[in-house]
Amino acid sequence: MAAISASRANRTNRTSRTSRTSRMSRALGSLALCVACLALGACGSAPRESFYTLNPVAPPSLAQNRQAAASYSIAVGPVHVPEIVDRPQFVVRRGANRVEVLEQQRWAQPLQAEIAQAIATGLAERLPQARISFGAEAPGRNADYRIAVDVKRFEAVPGKEVVVQSIWTIRTATAKTPLVRQSTFREAASGGGYDALAAAFARAVARTAGDIAETVSSLEHGGAPH
Repeated sequence: MAAISASRANRTNRTSRTSRTSRMSRALGSLALCVACLALGACGSAPRESFYTLNPVAPPSLAQNRQAAASYSIAVGPVHVPEIVDRPQFVVRRGANRVEVLEQQRWAQPLQAEIAQAIATGLAERLPQARISFGAEAPGRNADYRIAVDVKRFEAVPGKEVVVQSIWTIRTATAKTPLVRQSTFREAASGGGYDALAAAFARAVARTAGDIAETVSSLEHGGAPH
């Protein structure tokens, strides 16, 4: 009887240990699954992208009134930019010979389109008698003034400044030789992170539009171009 009782006790102990081991294994398995899910979730959450534009939103009614009152036309385009910045991402300088492409800071549309639209907007603000077109439709339009822009520098140093240098050309229906000018503008971008860079770029492009508008106005009124 003592031997039988001992045997039963051994079987009970073994069953108890097996049960505890099984419960522990299931618990460890569940923990491992949770850790794996958390890891997959972290890997699957890409950093959020931010999109920027050079263009403020113009009231549609104002644009319509300007079109109706137009006495001459301007077509903006084509616009060319350096290949190094001809991409959706911001490109910034980190040193004399080093640049960085910022994957999470992007232009809302191709940079050439951003610049063309910003210049067209700037011209419309300064030349209320002009009918403005830009982008893909501009080169084919029979405009009184056709403006091409070749951007030579579109550089940003975070926390410091941006530089926009452009050579722009005005062709008219009457002049045999196009008018060629250059504009270079620096704008401070000392605060506000990448919002400050986008705003500084917008100001520099707007000043370029101001130069072009001043020259067009002089030509339209028969004065010497600036």
